[in-house]
Amino acid sequence: MRSKLKWFMTATLLVSVALYYFTRDVIPRQLVMYTGQPGGFYHQVGAHLQKAWESQTPGQLSLRTSSGSQENYHALRSSQADLALIQGGVVDLNGLSIIAPISSDLVHVLVRKDAAIKRITDLKGHAILVGMPDSGMASSAEKLLQFYGLDESNAQWIYDYFTEIEKNGDIDAAIVTAGILNDDLNRLLLTGGYRILPVEFSEAFCAKNAFFTQATIHRGLYRIGEDLLQEDIPTVATKALLVASKKISLKVIDQMLVTLFEKSAGLHSPVMINAREVRQQQDLSLHPRAMQYFHPADQIGYMANVIESLAALKELAVALVAGLYLLWDRWRRQQEKELAKQLFNDKEKLDKLLAQTVDVERRYADAHSQEDLQGMLRQVMQIKIQALEELTHESLRGDRVFLIFMTQCSNLIDSIQSKMNRISSDARNNLNDPH
Repeated sequence: MRSKLKWFMTATLLVSVALYYFTRDVIPRQLVMYTGQPGGFYHQVGAHLQKAWESQTPGQLSLRTSSGSQENYHALRSSQADLALIQGGVVDLNGLSIIAPISSDLVHVLVRKDAAIKRITDLKGHAILVGMPDSGMASSAEKLLQFYGLDESNAQWIYDYFTEIEKNGDIDAAIVTAGILNDDLNRLLLTGGYRILPVEFSEAFCAKNAFFTQATIHRGLYRIGEDLLQEDIPTVATKALLVASKKISLKVIDQMLVTLFEKSAGLHSPVMINAREVRQQQDLSLHPRAMQYFHPADQIGYMANVIESLAALKELAVALVAGLYLLWDRWRRQQEKELAKQLFNDKEKLDKLLAQTVDVERRYADAHSQEDLQGMLRQVMQIKIQALEELTHESLRGDRVFLIFMTQCSNLIDSIQSKMNRISSDARNNLNDPH
C-alpha cells in the first residue's frame, strides 16, 4: 500500500509541475498584430508599438498589413492574430478583449479643389472613394453618406484606398477616417488639389451612431499646398482601439498597457490618447485587467487578482504537497533503514556476547578454585553490563533471544556464586574437623 501511495504521489508531483509549467501565464515569444495599409496611421502606430515592445520584452511583435478593421476583426476571430487595431463601431467586439483606445480617428471629407461641391449633400451623383472593402474607413463612410441620404442608388461608391483619387480623375471625393498623422493623408493635402468639407449636423449624426463623437479639424492642422488650413472645420471622430483575442495572456495585457502609456510608444505619436483621457471615458467596455490598470483605486478587482493568483498556483500547491510527502516518505525509509542496520549490528553483538557466556558456562563445570570462579563471575557481569549499555534497540530488547541471553547470564551468575559459597563452606568445615 505504501509503495502504491509513493508512486501515486510521485506521479502527482510530476503532473502538477508539468501543468504549472505549460499553463503558467507568460508573455509569448511571438505575437501577431494586424494593423492597416502601409502609410496609414494604424500601420504607423503598429510600427512604433513593435519597436517599443521588442525593446522592453524578450518577445517579438510581428505586424501584418490589412485592408482595415473588418479584416483585422476576422483575423482575431480565426486566431490568425493576437492583437489588432480596430475602428470603434465597425464590428461587434463581443467575444474579444478591448485593451485600450489608442487615438481619435477624424472623418475627413475630401473633394477636389476646383469641384463645385460645397457640402456633403452636393455629392449626389458623384463618384466617391469610401475606402478598402471590409475596412473601418469604408464602414464610417457608409454611415456618413447614409445619414445624408446618399447611397449607391444616387451616388457611385468606390471601394479602394483613398489615394486612388490621385490616379483616377473621374473620382470627385474621398471620405477618409484617419488620425491626423496619417502620412498618406498629409501628403495628399500637401499637393494643394483638395479641400475638406464640414460635417454638418454632427451632433445628430453622433446621436444615431455609437462610438462617434463631435470633433473639430483645427485651423493650421494641415498644410494644404503652400498654405495652412485657414479655418476650423466641424467633423466627427471615432476611436482606434487596441483589441485582443479572449485567450490573450494577462501578462501581455499588463505589459502592453505599460508600453503604450508609460514607455516610449506614445512619444512617437503625440495624438495618441493618454491614460488620463482613457479614465474619463465611460462608454468603453475594457478588459477587466485594463480596468484595473486605469482605475487602480477601485479595489473591487483586488480580491479578484488575489483569487486569480491563487488559482494560478494551484498546480504548484498540489506539487508542494506531493513533494513534501515524498520527502517525508524518503526520510521515513531512511530512518527505517538505519534502525534495521542498528538492529542487525546489535544482533551480531548479542550473538558474540551469547557465545562468550556459553564459553564461561563450559569452563564453569571444571572450575574448583575461588580465584577461577571469581574471574568467571566478573566476566559474566561485564558481559551483562555491556549488553545493557550497547544493545539499545527497542525491538531487540523485546526479542526472545535477548531475554534468553539475560536469563542465562542471571542463572550463570547465580550458579557461580552458589559454587563459590559451597567451596567456602567446605573449606571452613575442613578447618573445623580435627580429623
